[in-house]
Amino acid sequence: MLDAAVQSVNMVPMPSPARTGLPAKRDAITDAARRVFLEHGYTHTSVDAIAAEAGVAKQTIYNHFGDKEHLFREVMHQALVATGVGSGPPPGDVLVDSDDFERALRGLGRAMARGALNEEVAALRRLMIAELDRHPQLLEEWAAQGAALRDSLTRAIARQTERGVLDVPDPEVASEQFMLLTAGNALTLATFGVRRLSDAELGRIVDQGIDLWLRGYRAPTASTASRRRRATSG
Repeated sequence: MLDAAVQSVNMVPMPSPARTGLPAKRDAITDAARRVFLEHGYTHTSVDAIAAEAGVAKQTIYNHFGDKEHLFREVMHQALVATGVGSGPPPGDVLVDSDDFERALRGLGRAMARGALNEEVAALRRLMIAELDRHPQLLEEWAAQGAALRDSLTRAIARQTERGVLDVPDPEVASEQFMLLTAGNALTLATFGVRRLSDAELGRIVDQGIDLWLRGYRAPTASTASRRRRATSG
């Protein structure tokens, strides 16, 4: 959800199929679809193969999801929800009125990076990148989550600028930079999830990105207060 390739695709919104049918059967189908997609890729996966893996009739898949594309997007959605990215309040909301903005920012940066490097999420992202030329519309689910995260961060940054914690002339640009300097950089250094990062390495990558971001956007008075706190604690 965070890499520039995902955010730069110009896509026409497509309605998701209605969530109908028994939840257990839908879950069995999406579980089977995830396994087949990850093994064979999107283009080389057929609805017949998914039906066989799930032990259901081909028509059952069409009844539940409409077509292969919508089924793939549901697989992506469930993977994002499992990491906490695709459900609950917008992540940036924790920053809006935080009285310890830097601490909250670092916590959010780590959560974003862990979510992006979730093994299943990273594998699906690599699959989508491989299919980008042929099927750019498959990125819709990820782009929607990225837009929601960026919007919530933009609101939080604007609010903290009003409070005098930050000095940000363009909150939307600053939110994009934050995403790229934290989760985006972690993705790049982990080769999109192929290389596993230790908790210490991930934390260092996120902190270095946030340090750079804060040097550019922390309000002068807030910067002075932060340095005093560090000096006192040291």
